[in-house]
Amino acid sequence: MMMEGMDEVATPASIESRDVLDTMTRLRDWREPFAVATVIETNGSVSAKTGSKAVIGRDGRVAAGWVGGGCAEGTVCQTALDTLETGEGTIVDLDLNDEVLGTGMPCGGTMRVFIEPIRPKPRLWLLGHGKVAETLCAIGAMMGFELVVDDPMADAAHYP
Repeated sequence: MMMEGMDEVATPASIESRDVLDTMTRLRDWREPFAVATVIETNGSVSAKTGSKAVIGRDGRVAAGWVGGGCAEGTVCQTALDTLETGEGTIVDLDLNDEVLGTGMPCGGTMRVFIEPIRPKPRLWLLGHGKVAETLCAIGAMMGFELVVDDPMADAAHYP
């Protein structure tokens, strides 16, 4: 997706700020899907703290934040891509005790990470005005659509 006045494609890699909230806001404004990973529990020796967050772009890369390195990040990023497909959040249990059967990192602890997909609202374009367009606009608003009414005679009183 192109930002107005920009020649470059909007990707997580092109975001200047590494701040989680700034990154989430920019991706939302660009209507880019992304996932937010939050460490919700840690036990033992782990590299991330409870509450640590990361934003994962639709390319499967961390755009901002951090929830651990190495294989933990890889597992979280792959799961984030899966949640973007299904639209459902999930909790990932990461075993950092076992190099072979866990995440491949013998850190000596475990982590639980909640991954939530954030997808742009569907957009409903209405061309023209009249009772049918007004009704569709009202229904679209109730259903949570982003509404675009393309008619110079349309007014906010009739089109929410």
